[in-house]
This record gives sequence, structure tokens and C-alpha cells, in this order.
Amino acid sequence: MMTDSNSSAWRWAWLCALGLFVLAGSTGVLMRFGLLSGFPWGLQYTNVRHAHSHLMYFGWVTPALMALMAAWLPALTGRPFSPTLQSRFRAIIGAVLLLAVGAYGAFLLYGYRPAQFGGVRLPLSTILASLNMLGWYAFIVVYRQATKGAARISPLRLWDAALGFLVLASLGAWGVAVTAVFHIQDALVSAILTHLFLDLFADGWFVLGVLGLASAANPAASRHPWAARSESLLIMGLPVVFLLGIPVNLLPPFVRLIGSLGGLMVGLGLWGHIVV
Repeated sequence: MMTDSNSSAWRWAWLCALGLFVLAGSTGVLMRFGLLSGFPWGLQYTNVRHAHSHLMYFGWVTPALMALMAAWLPALTGRPFSPTLQSRFRAIIGAVLLLAVGAYGAFLLYGYRPAQFGGVRLPLSTILASLNMLGWYAFIVVYRQATKGAARISPLRLWDAALGFLVLASLGAWGVAVTAVFHIQDALVSAILTHLFLDLFADGWFVLGVLGLASAANPAASRHPWAARSESLLIMGLPVVFLLGIPVNLLPPFVRLIGSLGGLMVGLGLWGHIVV
């Protein structure tokens, strides 16, 4: 069980992420009312939408989940963090939060357009979002250090998979940034990259991460006979479920069928976890 002292050590990260959630939600409200009455200060709908969605993913879900994972790891691995490991986790999560705020401001003002600084044009939004994703990779490296040699109990197995899907999702985000910078316009490529990022992030990183937290808080559940099977169904189905988000007219029927089978496996896996 996670101790109160370890929980309080990460309260700052939770409160910061919660504050960014409120900011992102408020931006979503602005986006919707702006469609009715117009946007203030010269803001544009597309830029506000990008700022809202990126802050939800980069400033709320990701650092909040990272902090909760870090809070649980000493109890799950059976060994407390060294001062060095603790400081690395704190620095990474703090950097992810700060970069999320920076990317939010850049997307709000410029979207994917380059920002003009004197005679220099920089894709500021893309740069800050990319640095944020590098923070994800840094977290994975430190997570591996913290869990090296630990028994892969249910929460750690789920988090291993969640972080793997975070990497896969980031490949879609890198692709979206590249196509925006080089003005590549292809409906199928755009749809694949967008849903690879959005769906694997939401269904892979976030869902598996939260299920890992539920497993950590309820260790007896991992002994349920359906637990391991449900994990396997989720992990096997998730890599292709993003295909279901792509418009039907852009995909051959057999590719759509693969996505449907993956969606069925994910649905069964989630139902199994509800039972567990």
C-alpha cells in the first residue's frame, strides 16, 4: 500500500496537473462559445482547438498519470527511491508540466504556423510539443531504472504496456508535426497519423495506465482468473484499434475488418477488467 508520506511527496504534481486540466477545460468552453459569438483578441478556432487538445494530453493526463505511477512504484517494487531517482522523476514531471504550458501558449497564438521573431520564423508549437514528448521518453528511461529486476506483477505489466503504447502514439504525433511543417496533404496519411496518436494515447497509454493504478490499489484483483486473460486481450487488440477511427472510404474492407477484430478484443478485455 502506498504510504501517506510518499503520496504527499507528489501532491504538487497532481495539483499542477489538475490546474492545467481546469485551464484546458476552460479553453474548450471558449472554443465552443467562440463558434457562436466569435473569438476575442484575434484568436482563431483551429488554434484554440489545438491548444485545448494538446494541453489535455500533455499537461493533464500525462503528468498526472506519471506522478501517480511514481508515487506507487516504491511500494510495488519493494524498494524506496534513491535521492537521485527521486530527483530525476521530479525534474522530468516538472519539465513536462512547464513544456505543456509553453506549447499551450504557442498553439493558442500560432497553431502549427511558424512564429515570427524579428527576421526568424520558428515552428514554436512543434518545437515545444516535441520537447514535451522527449520528456515522455526520459520518464520511460527512469521508470525502467526504478523497476529493473522487480517482479512484473499486474500493475507493472500494465504500465510496461502503457508506456510502450505511449511510444507508439508518439510516432503518430511526430508524423503529424512533420506533415504540418512540410505541408504534406494526403487524407489517408493524415487520418492514419492522427488516429495512431489520439487513439493509442487514449486507449493505450491512458486506459492501461489507469488500469495499472486500479490493480495497484486492489492487489487481490490480480489473482482473479480473468485478470491475465483480460490484460492479454487488451494488449493484443490495441495496436490495430486505431483503424476504426479512419473514415471507411479511405480503407480497404479487410483492413477495416482487422481494426474491428482488434476493437472486439479490446472490448472483451475491458469487460473482463470490469468483472475483475
